[in-house]
Amino acid sequence: MHHIEPWPFKPLPIVPTKIALMTQALTPPVHPQSSLRERANTLLQAQSTGLSIGKDASMALRVLFDLAATPETAHDALALLHELQVHQVELDLQNEELQSSRVDLEAACERQMQLHDASPGAQLVLNAKGVVLECNAQTLAQLRQTKPNVCGKPLSAWLVATDVPRLQAWLNQALGQKEASSLALMLRLPGGIDCPVIAAARANPLDNGILLTWVPAPADLS
Repeated sequence: MHHIEPWPFKPLPIVPTKIALMTQALTPPVHPQSSLRERANTLLQAQSTGLSIGKDASMALRVLFDLAATPETAHDALALLHELQVHQVELDLQNEELQSSRVDLEAACERQMQLHDASPGAQLVLNAKGVVLECNAQTLAQLRQTKPNVCGKPLSAWLVATDVPRLQAWLNQALGQKEASSLALMLRLPGGIDCPVIAAARANPLDNGILLTWVPAPADLS
């Protein structure tokens, strides 16, 4: 009976498998975001010479996507991409709110203009010399004029001659006091028609000049 010697056992050398190598390659080292930002800034400075703002933004995104595709920087790059996406959503929401506020503001301004024009009395803004800067629709209706024929012209052009010096003295008085003061005036309308009005004026609290309004005088005062 032959004696069988045992086969000598030799441990096989450990050879990294392909899966292990891939896992090792895909495991990113720890890079702080500050280091990633430094790399991104370096790339941008090297590539963005002479680019406009819009192209710079496009270049920044492209660099960031390139960093996200690199295993060593993918983790931090994806984190920065997420921050950018959140920031973009915030900007979109702010833009929606601004657009909504703008629509509301324009509607409020339009309503105020309609109320201004629908006022039963004439309403004007004059400068210190009595030149008409702004007026409402009722002013134009009572003067029987169009806006281009009124704005930029002195209000005295529609007064009888005896009221012209009284008007300027009254406006000077209104400029020097906070309370409104009143004065009876006689408008001279096209066709030589005289129309008595009761006017009130005060200094413009929002700007230089004078706010003036008038309504037709009652028949028993004319």
